[in-house]
Amino acid sequence: MRAIGIDLGGTSAKIGALEDGKILERAAVQTRQDSDYGGILRDLAAAAGTLAEKNGAERVGIGSPGLIDRAGRRVCYSNNIRWNDAPLGLDLERELGLPVRMANDAKCAALGEAVCGVGRGYSRVLMLTLGTGVGGGFVENGKLAAGSLYADAAEIFGHITVEYGGRQCTCGRRGCLEAYCSATALMRRGREVFGREVSAKEIFALAGSGNAAAAELTEEFAEYLAAGAVSLANALRPQAIVFGGGVSGSAGDFLPIIDRHLKEEVYGYAFAPVKAVAAQLGNDAGMIGAALLQ
Repeated sequence: MRAIGIDLGGTSAKIGALEDGKILERAAVQTRQDSDYGGILRDLAAAAGTLAEKNGAERVGIGSPGLIDRAGRRVCYSNNIRWNDAPLGLDLERELGLPVRMANDAKCAALGEAVCGVGRGYSRVLMLTLGTGVGGGFVENGKLAAGSLYADAAEIFGHITVEYGGRQCTCGRRGCLEAYCSATALMRRGREVFGREVSAKEIFALAGSGNAAAAELTEEFAEYLAAGAVSLANALRPQAIVFGGGVSGSAGDFLPIIDRHLKEEVYGYAFAPVKAVAAQLGNDAGMIGAALLQ
């Protein structure tokens, strides 16, 4: 079945016509924060409608940042696009005359990777997206795990504790995974160590070239990420943990450390092993996953 996948972001929305995870055609619209809801809705409907008609799509899926009411197809709250209780799915369904499904954007990325990316072949896949914050999703047998409205927020994975009383997190608590393993957190540590602005990518590159301080930062990052991964693995029992987001291109620098901790610390690992893997679909994961929503 052909479907339209929409990956909604704070500055633009990626839209694709897809069939079985394969992208047939693409489009994009701007979603600037100063644009009103009605204007963005009209732009999305126009672009998605054109793709749907040209490619014979029969349904639409939307991945949006923030807290999503999947059943009600609403964006309850999103600080990225500054919406509160926006009935985007319902309105788009009315505009297009096609069934519309919604989920958080990070969860859509997890679904895309689980079904069409590196998670193929595994029935239980957990994904962690490491970017400005830490989010993710859990997919079982090709479907997003069900949960309550608030449990459906992808950000919950970033707010498990990896250091009791540790660094201050933007959520108000201390010691959250996000405070140690987001790209933002790694850049903050880089600024403390090097006394200048340094990107996460540069830190990994410096570590690879033999810089001792960068190597220590990479080790620290990987150890905290492993602590979070082990806790999530023990709770959810995935077969694979996919690492995506802005730092996934440097996954080779930290995956071996995470794999070692998983083998040593996951309860009953010998009977139910879990593998750490790097995301494969890049920026297309969210759009692909949105088209797969049921």
